[in-house]
Amino acid sequence: EALARHDIGFHTTYHSQPPAVSAYLDRLDWDDGVQEFLRREDSGFRDTKRIFRRVPICYGQPGNSWAPQVFVSLRRWGIPLYLDEGTHVGLKGKPFYYCGLLNVYDMAEQSTRMGLEGAADYEKGVAAFRKIHEKLAQQGGGLVSIYYHPNEFDHTEFWDAVIWARGANPPRERWKTAGKRTPESRRQALEYFDRYLDLMQKMPGVRFVSASDLVQLYADRSAGRAFARGEIQGIASALTREISFQSVGKDYLSAAEAFSVLLRWYLRNSSVNAVRAMTGILGPARREPGQSVGRFQKWEFRRACEEALDVMERRGRVPEIVWIGSVPVAPADFLATLASEILQESPEIALSLTRGVFTAEKYAAEDSESVFDWVIHPAGFHAPHVMDLAKLQCWTLKPAVAH
Repeated sequence: EALARHDIGFHTTYHSQPPAVSAYLDRLDWDDGVQEFLRREDSGFRDTKRIFRRVPICYGQPGNSWAPQVFVSLRRWGIPLYLDEGTHVGLKGKPFYYCGLLNVYDMAEQSTRMGLEGAADYEKGVAAFRKIHEKLAQQGGGLVSIYYHPNEFDHTEFWDAVIWARGANPPRERWKTAGKRTPESRRQALEYFDRYLDLMQKMPGVRFVSASDLVQLYADRSAGRAFARGEIQGIASALTREISFQSVGKDYLSAAEAFSVLLRWYLRNSSVNAVRAMTGILGPARREPGQSVGRFQKWEFRRACEEALDVMERRGRVPEIVWIGSVPVAPADFLATLASEILQESPEIALSLTRGVFTAEKYAAEDSESVFDWVIHPAGFHAPHVMDLAKLQCWTLKPAVAH
């Protein structure tokens, strides 16, 4: 009953028991990975939903075991928010949308906390928060993410690290318990934590928000909005320079959403004065090499646009390749060509392929051991396939705007 007053999140079924999420998804392609995560984690989600009599509002990965295939399952479950911390993908301190979900992730220095070992930790934590508060006040506001594990107040170490460190998988009879705090240590940790919360709450302009509040505060207002000629010309102009998210007034479109807007505009009936973006579009499921130069008849380019839009509407993702007749074209090049054609409105019956520069992928980290550093992962673990898929899904990334 006490927990019923709080937001409830889902945190995987087995958490640290191997194989970890990043490990088993790194071996699978996009669609198989989506199904495997659902197979392994659906029972835990359903238990959480049944026990608390509500759909969890958010998800966070176990440790540093992140993967993009997870997002499809979250959408199917009706979870609207990815709430955790890591550096796999993000905007360094700003909430964002990715794979159709709001993300509070990669919050950089705006992810902060106070240590729990006494007065020195308290003073250090307070100083860090004051510095963040001063910076955000000068910027007109922002979001700070603070998280703790409940066991930190009761134990001196993480229970999973005691059992499954560095890929270990002992039988149940060899599982160990984590060391416990003394009653005095526990009392002190809670006392300083209470003081920490009280101080933050009294600082000017500070408002505590829940996961549910975040979903409302950062609701995507571009969904369902119509875009007219002038705005579309601006989107097209920007996409000829780089393929990334686009600012339109106070709203943002992901590269995938912008792609759908330009396709619908190019293929529209002449009486249509505005078009809407498709929502929830995913990025390509894999990389496919395409031809980077070529000249085509406009009628066959238009047919290719119809095919690309059909893929997006039927499969819910950017096509891995777009065929202009017998020529395969990568989606970034095809989108840049489409943007150029919309801008030029040339009477010529042919057009040339324009090279697209997909810069959005820079918001995903390069694969490395440090990105996946977690005591549960085997020594030296990294996940190159996971991070390649993460870059492809940056077609879906855009800043989240607070309202």
